[in-house]
Amino acid sequence: MRGEATDVAVELKQRSLRSSAVSPLEAFYNSLAGQAPAYSVAGGAAFIIGSSLGAAPLAMLITLLGVLPVVYAIYVLSKRYVNAASFYDYVKEGFGEGAGFVNGFVYTIFYSVLGVGSVAIAFGYLGYESIYAITGVKVSPLILVSAPIVLDLAIAYLGIRPSVRTEVALTSIEVAVLLAFSALSVATHLSSLSLYPFTPQATFQSSLPAVLKAISAGLVFGITYFMGFEVSTMISEEARDPRRSVPWATLSATLLMGLLYVIVMYSVLVDIGVSQGSISSFISAAEGAGLNPVYALIRAYLGYPGEVVFAISVLISVLSCYLATLNATARMLYGMSRDGLMPRPLSSVHLKFRSPDVALFTSSALAVLSTIMSYAIAAAMGYRGVALTYNAMEIAYAADTLFYVFSLALVAASAVKVIGPVGKAVIAVGIALLGITFYFSVAYITYMYVFLASLVASIAAYLIARRLRRPMSVTSWPRTSQY
Repeated sequence: MRGEATDVAVELKQRSLRSSAVSPLEAFYNSLAGQAPAYSVAGGAAFIIGSSLGAAPLAMLITLLGVLPVVYAIYVLSKRYVNAASFYDYVKEGFGEGAGFVNGFVYTIFYSVLGVGSVAIAFGYLGYESIYAITGVKVSPLILVSAPIVLDLAIAYLGIRPSVRTEVALTSIEVAVLLAFSALSVATHLSSLSLYPFTPQATFQSSLPAVLKAISAGLVFGITYFMGFEVSTMISEEARDPRRSVPWATLSATLLMGLLYVIVMYSVLVDIGVSQGSISSFISAAEGAGLNPVYALIRAYLGYPGEVVFAISVLISVLSCYLATLNATARMLYGMSRDGLMPRPLSSVHLKFRSPDVALFTSSALAVLSTIMSYAIAAAMGYRGVALTYNAMEIAYAADTLFYVFSLALVAASAVKVIGPVGKAVIAVGIALLGITFYFSVAYITYMYVFLASLVASIAAYLIARRLRRPMSVTSWPRTSQY
């Protein structure tokens, strides 16, 4: 009897992730890496400015204010529950296992996998832009797309410690470059600064519906800047003192990034000029085969050496973001498999590196598939050359935003039953803004049928999983709760 108990304990240890492997600082950087500041600015500035025009800083500020109540909900939930499949577990606690599975499935399969694919495409586009900015040589983006898929899979396979230590080093560089650019940009235009970009008039629209549409359309892409703030909750089982470190890492990293994004967006607009003509030129340059206009702005303030550092920081930002997202995706699959709701092999853990190896390879394979699909859609729309990669990236961005907003709203709603009246009101504001973003996301990319079909597929997957569910065994690790 004692021997059997010992065998069970040994197997439980072998099938679990490495506990206390991530320090509070590394958890903070993991959330920063998930948001990928340099990547977001270089790859997404044209998206939000193209939608909200001169009011892009206002749209970004509103996005931050809308995201923070949702962050607060996750802050509360991550203090109570520690689970690698956090977005499944949080909703499960709030609304039951069925709702938890649907949210976990939507987040993992329809958002996170698609998000990993979009990051790979972004590396192709921004890799092209970075190489061109530094050397003047034009390399096909298609050649570069596979780089993060291969490199980051290798790092993630080696375990969480190499992953988070890589993120600390890489993310520090990109944040420093963006702060230097913003400081020099604002200092240069100090005498002509104004709050005009924070007013509705900066949308250049005359009617209220048109103003709201312009700002709300900007929210669709503005929220992509924050995508990934939640990834630290997926490594909570591997974090030191997770009920303290993970909530604070998530909250502080999101607030810091939000303020940085507002400042950088304002700096970019101050540099290019808040007029319809200058903004149109900026968007055209971003979509074309020439130098990304953000790189040109960096060179104007930091010189060629600064541009080189920025170009490199953008690439490492994409790699860091891909790594954080891949780890989160794999751990969602791992955690749901452990509960018997995903295929059993996905709960496998490498005996030496303590990484969810099968889930990592599965996530990477699905990311490759989503990348191919995004390119196929862009090609069917008639895009070619660099524009093919740029628009494949935009398609993937817009699509995963739809699923991300839905998943965040469901998680936020799950926190309502465990907080007081004031907290409920705060979260309601966040859910309302997410609803607006969701509405304009659907209207903008006409993906409502795709979204509804995905929900049906998620529900069907749960019914099948419940029917085929294996009984709990020593390979199942119980969810850790405060209660």
